[in-house]
Amino acid sequence: MLSARSLPRLLCLPHAGGSAVMFSPWRSRFADRATVTPVELPGHGGRRTEPLVQDTGELVARLAGELTATTDGPYVLYGHSFGALVAFELAHRLAGSAAGAPLALVVSGRNAPSVPHPRAPLHDAPTDELLRGLRTLQGTLPAVDRNPELLEIFLPPLRADLRMAETYRRPELPPLSCPVQVVAGDLDPLVDDAGLAGWQQETVGPCRVERVRGGHMMLDSPALHRCLDELFALVAR
Repeated sequence: MLSARSLPRLLCLPHAGGSAVMFSPWRSRFADRATVTPVELPGHGGRRTEPLVQDTGELVARLAGELTATTDGPYVLYGHSFGALVAFELAHRLAGSAAGAPLALVVSGRNAPSVPHPRAPLHDAPTDELLRGLRTLQGTLPAVDRNPELLEIFLPPLRADLRMAETYRRPELPPLSCPVQVVAGDLDPLVDDAGLAGWQQETVGPCRVERVRGGHMMLDSPALHRCLDELFALVAR
């Protein structure tokens, strides 16, 4: 087993409206593989008193500055859904910083950055319509649905992230040099085989695409965890 000092960091980017706390179970799950470091976005979770960011380029620039100052060794980037886009752009930004290039980029629940969002926008939809759309992705909690006070906290960061995800346009960027691992549920309505295959154009390194059992929300998926275990085993060797 790798020593704690030599473990790579796993920098985790959440889906739209998500927060760093979602990755808390991963700290123990991957304790002998990596130092799990959830990335909290401004205006979310533990940073909810900060202003929300609604421009992807501005968000990535800000996070890159923060991560460059705190990432002092090998690291892997992971992002789910909207977080996959943020992780993708961070991989480019950090490669040109003191942090250096990631060991690998792992993404789930999102077609390649060059593929437009496949559904009608929800970021500016009425609340009932927005919540109905999220339920099809297992994306809300019953307690939030029924509690106006929780909704008041939950909706602004969700809408801000959805705006960036749904209107995203890939900037002009060269291919990455690191390996890319892509994972998606076989019942996920937001991805398709052609869109997932598009990730292969985003790196000159190896790209592996794996469809696993499940829908869109998959942070607790044993198949995703297995993919990460295999990646960390390769890193250790």
